[in-house]
Amino acid sequence: MRTHVIVAIAAIGLALGACSKQDRQDVGEGAAAVGGEVKEAAGEIAADPDVKEAGAAIGNAGAEAVDAVKDTAGDVQEGVADASADARREAEEQRAAAGDTTRR
Repeated sequence: MRTHVIVAIAAIGLALGACSKQDRQDVGEGAAAVGGEVKEAAGEIAADPDVKEAGAAIGNAGAEAVDAVKDTAGDVQEGVADASADARREAEEQRAAAGDTTRR
């Protein structure tokens, strides 16, 4: 695999070396033009009202998910506290019952 990469890089280097200065300049200008077109398209996409609406919807969905997780965490915490209190009360009742039978 490494050999294939080295050969590919060498071939690209030779191909670029074989190109004239004008060819390299044309390729560079073409790349710059494409870059400008991509930047312009990105600006148009960012300004599109549908894209902005979709972004807002995603933000709202995220906020709703956070609220749901917080609510669930609160419910779980309450359940754990209730279960802990129930277990403590039951243990105290069992200790009291065991103490009553040993005293008789």
